[in-house]
Amino acid sequence: MDMHRRVPRNIHPEKVQLNNWKDTVKRVWNYLDARKIKLFIVFLLTIVTTAVTIVGNRINGLVIDDYISKNQLHALLVICSIMAVMYVVSSFFTYFQNSIIIKVAQDTSARIRHDVFTNLQRLPMKYFDTHDNGDVMSRLTNDVDNINTALMQTFVQLFTGIISVIGMGMAMLILSPLLTGITLLSSVATYFFSKAISKITQKAFMTQQRDLGSLNTQIEESVSGKQLVQLFDHTESTMSEFDRTNGEYTKAAFKAQSLSSIIGPFNNMTNNVAYLLITMAGAISILSGSKAITVGTIFTFLIYLRNFTGPINNVLNLINTLQLSLASAERVFELIDEEPEQDNSDAVAVKQTAGNVQFDHVTFAYDKKTILKDINLTAKQGEVVALVGPTGAGKTTIMNLLTNLYPLKKGRVLLDGRDVTAIHMYDLRRLVTVVQQESFLFTMSIRENIRLGRPSATDNEVEEAAKQANADTFINQLPDGYDTILTENARSLSQGQRQLLSIARAFVTGAPVLVLDEATASIDSNTEADVQLAMTALMRNKTSFVIAHRLSTIQRADQILVINDGKIIEQGTHQSLLAKHGFYSELYNSQFDITN
Repeated sequence: MDMHRRVPRNIHPEKVQLNNWKDTVKRVWNYLDARKIKLFIVFLLTIVTTAVTIVGNRINGLVIDDYISKNQLHALLVICSIMAVMYVVSSFFTYFQNSIIIKVAQDTSARIRHDVFTNLQRLPMKYFDTHDNGDVMSRLTNDVDNINTALMQTFVQLFTGIISVIGMGMAMLILSPLLTGITLLSSVATYFFSKAISKITQKAFMTQQRDLGSLNTQIEESVSGKQLVQLFDHTESTMSEFDRTNGEYTKAAFKAQSLSSIIGPFNNMTNNVAYLLITMAGAISILSGSKAITVGTIFTFLIYLRNFTGPINNVLNLINTLQLSLASAERVFELIDEEPEQDNSDAVAVKQTAGNVQFDHVTFAYDKKTILKDINLTAKQGEVVALVGPTGAGKTTIMNLLTNLYPLKKGRVLLDGRDVTAIHMYDLRRLVTVVQQESFLFTMSIRENIRLGRPSATDNEVEEAAKQANADTFINQLPDGYDTILTENARSLSQGQRQLLSIARAFVTGAPVLVLDEATASIDSNTEADVQLAMTALMRNKTSFVIAHRLSTIQRADQILVINDGKIIEQGTHQSLLAKHGFYSELYNSQFDITN
């Protein structure tokens, strides 16, 4: 038995176009546009530091030709003192320049992270059904961090490098057109080689990030299901599966980074060849008696060349960071571009409802598989409607359609005669409260967890809701009472206590329509009595839908709908359905026989 849910690798093909890196860079730049004043300051500081470097290097050459050879020690000391001051000032400017870039990178990453998380909250449930949690988390954390790293490291090198290359190139051309021509030959060779390698590595880095998402998914599942893995003795198989996934990621990462690492050594080789050719050309010119090139000129030009190729080398040596950040940015923007859940154009605000619910010839298909087939049901104000049937029959799907979590294929779901798709989703989900089988509690105080049902609820209303849910007693027994901070989905509480808090949350909401989705299925019999009392109080004066696992809990329902294979096959009260000796009767009697 495989203890983990496995999603086929190609269940949802990547939409990212690997050759669309220009648009990706443009989108990142659009985020930077909001920081254009700071970037302009960096631009000015870079011009100053580049100018200081150019002037300083030229002075070095003049010192060799005019001071050292003529033994002018005093003038040499003066010049060196001036240059020292220039370099100190330049260092301060460089520090401020880097500080601004780091601030810009952090702010930009924060904005991207905000946009990703915001859109994530608005995506329809279908997206989360078809995407691994680990991959989604990887995009929000690892991929955004990769963008941040690129902005802090590569952007500094790229932004300042362009100015440095232009400034140094002009200085080199003025100093010696001949030696500049030799430099350009090596630069052209490096450019075309890097461009060819980049086309290969871009796809490799995308594969690396995809495999990292798969690895994160497995880690997340293994940690969440640790107890289950140990209980069913799947430790060895889990480690084996992890080693396989980890091996795939390692292989992809090695391929991507080893390919990109070729660029650095090749560039260093071409630079060394350029140094050799420049030295040879300068030496030949001097030995031939030419006055156009001096020893100081060669010295200055070699320093210029180092400052000219240095930024290029830095960027090329960081090519893996660039490729990785581009792949990450494409994955991040793909998530930002996912179509969010939206109200229909004709949707209106509805603040109150009597609670009359109707399903009118509802048919629903999920990934081409039909789940519900021509469902018709009516629940009048204040009625209790129970839905029973085998696992996978479509009971929970019916309730998901009531809250408009999924789009219908055919038919209508009506609330007081109004199609739920014509109601603002925010209002609809305030009018319909759902208590699920597995209660989820956030890392916050008990008080705030209950208040999630209605953020404007006062402390007194929260405590009153807890009393109605029979949760007040155990809450007050905790060290900090209502201010107790819950962590790891409140694992310190029993399942029954967590469910009572969920019911208290529903009490605070005060919605006129209530859905209890097998709310007692995971609760022990001792706690069930408290939960049943709380549920009975919660259902009072509400239109309630109860998805039942234990049929003994729904005997007093106004009507019971028996669902099987996506259809309503029986409908009636508990007694009338037993009298039919049909599907419901068999279900009920089988549970009665087992429990007795």
